[in-house]
Amino acid sequence: MNSEKQRPNGDVVEVRVPADVVYVSTLRLTAAGLGARCELTIDDIEDLRLAVDEACALLLPHASPGSTLEARFELAYGRLEARVSITSVAGAQLDRDGFAWTVLGALAAPIDVTQGDGRITIALTKRREAAAR
Repeated sequence: MNSEKQRPNGDVVEVRVPADVVYVSTLRLTAAGLGARCELTIDDIEDLRLAVDEACALLLPHASPGSTLEARFELAYGRLEARVSITSVAGAQLDRDGFAWTVLGALAAPIDVTQGDGRITIALTKRREAAAR
């Protein structure tokens, strides 16, 4: 095993947990650990952790019974992209006027929502400001 620290370059980590609020902490912890791997700052990691939490808070009320909450993280130096999704109940619409949406937009950018084939996905990106320049 190579002891030299290698920077992430397109590594992908996927996590699936039951669509229940008790498992959201697993995704927050995963996001924080992966953010550190991407060399985000402590403040960026905290923002990312909270952004994943808010994305889950927006999605969980629309989860189909017995479904999973899925998170896909793509790592790069100074940047982490997260896609959080659920299988949704018919006619589900995210609340884009509420507090959770406002907080999410303040913590990460860009934010993108896609809906189709019975799934809702929130994609967000957190960048290290110093690395983005």
